[in-house]
Amino acid sequence: MAEAEADVVVVGAGAGGASVAYRLSKGGARVLLLERGDWFDPADSPARHADWERRPSPLRLPYGSSDPTIVPTRGAAIDKRHAAAGGHGDATSHWQYRNPFYYSRAFGVGGSTLHYEGEAHRFAPHAFTPGSLYGAGVDWPLDYTTLAPWYALAEQLLGVSGEPGNPFKAPRENYPLPAHPLSRRARWLRAGSERLGWSCLPNPLALPSRSIDGRSPCMHSGHCVRGCPFGAKSSVDRALLAPALRDGRLEIRPRMRAIRLETRGDRITRVICRQDGKTFAIPAPVTVLAGGAVETPRLLLASEDGAHPNGIGNTHDQLGRNFLETVFLSLPIEAEQPIESWKGPPLDVRIWDFNRPDPADGIHGFTLSASGATSRYQGPATVANRISGIGRAHRLAMRERFGRGLSLVAVTDHQPHPDNRLTLSSRLDEDGVPKVIVRSDYGERDLATLSAMEVRLRELADACGARVTAAPFSSYFQPSATHVGGTCRMGIDPGQSVTDNRGRVHGMENLYIADGSVLPGQGMGDSPSLTIQALGLRTADAILGRY
Repeated sequence: MAEAEADVVVVGAGAGGASVAYRLSKGGARVLLLERGDWFDPADSPARHADWERRPSPLRLPYGSSDPTIVPTRGAAIDKRHAAAGGHGDATSHWQYRNPFYYSRAFGVGGSTLHYEGEAHRFAPHAFTPGSLYGAGVDWPLDYTTLAPWYALAEQLLGVSGEPGNPFKAPRENYPLPAHPLSRRARWLRAGSERLGWSCLPNPLALPSRSIDGRSPCMHSGHCVRGCPFGAKSSVDRALLAPALRDGRLEIRPRMRAIRLETRGDRITRVICRQDGKTFAIPAPVTVLAGGAVETPRLLLASEDGAHPNGIGNTHDQLGRNFLETVFLSLPIEAEQPIESWKGPPLDVRIWDFNRPDPADGIHGFTLSASGATSRYQGPATVANRISGIGRAHRLAMRERFGRGLSLVAVTDHQPHPDNRLTLSSRLDEDGVPKVIVRSDYGERDLATLSAMEVRLRELADACGARVTAAPFSSYFQPSATHVGGTCRMGIDPGQSVTDNRGRVHGMENLYIADGSVLPGQGMGDSPSLTIQALGLRTADAILGRY
């Protein structure tokens, strides 16, 4: 496809960008999809090698490494009244500030779906109106019923496996594929939760339970976060982009990074890109940004010009504000019996009993789950290094304890606040684009919810007969986000938002956003990927004039 032939230029090939590109190309539009990273080959998954525990992930930056986008910045001051939030107790006496923000993401065709665990959640109806119902967060400019058809379409395209009848969600039709048989770990967790009167339910997953499109079904290896070694997971490179390419109306250019947008009045005219040290100017009749909640506002802020002196779409100083982290807490435990904690889909059950908040208690909605595959306990070498002793005694202890360790996990929303934001730094990256500074803090509701989550996880550990093996890991002290949003949030009022409810940037005729940055909230503990995909499909239909 020649540069001038594209009807739509999409920037970013993750959950949102791939959904838009798929739907537009299937609808007859010629689409050029630009992706900063490269294609992922399942053969490159560490799990294809015997020494997989020692191999770095090919998908994301190692923890503690230099981020190409974010300037490491000391976090907000720790509120000493909540110094124990996350279970650190007296150990937090030396903590004065939050650690610098760490963004756990993947660069590549498929984006963060390359390393996500396949969770495919429809947000509950009450998650769309938290302001009206609970006096927390903000109401969305659309409701669950409006988005439901695109949720259903996204599930069909991904081959989501699940079980209907979740009493904490809206009534729905059957999932495209049946739920996976519960792992031994999940059955053990369910037994403990039932002792507490809680409901532990199958988790809907974009991990096909039987073969679709010629792909292997999920093999229950638990290696989702390292890139599926079998090519079975419905990451968007395989589930959406591969079939779209066959129609001939979609072109994907990997290793091509958008560094600036050019405008004429209220229209984007060209996308300026860099690839292999060369600069390209690509005409853009319609532009869709889908780089995520950090890269999309960064590109818009860095594209200031005479008509947009504060960045494109930033007339009311909303761009980059209301940054939403992932608020989570994990509790390392060890079961009293072997439960094959390393085996099965990483998160095959969830507990939604606490997903609906009580307006009177100051606690937000959250969910609970358990994972061995994403914890420090999945691999034998890692576990062996944590068991003391040598020789025969160590070998016997390893046989006894391996397969018992896992992490209980709780997740909630980050409450939006305009001062939680990202701004441009004076430092430039290798392509001359300003890096960003992320400033983010927790409010009273965030901290109260974090403490409540710890209480519930400890109750669950006790009910399961498990032993807590270490202090919880809390996002209050170490921001380590996978789900981020809010920085270009959608809304009705242009003075309080960046896009409308179809993803079009206020004041721009041909510029849309289709990624997590448009999310006003995070579903009260649910994973946002399916919502991003459903919104992306809806944005594509708006561009096609279908509604």
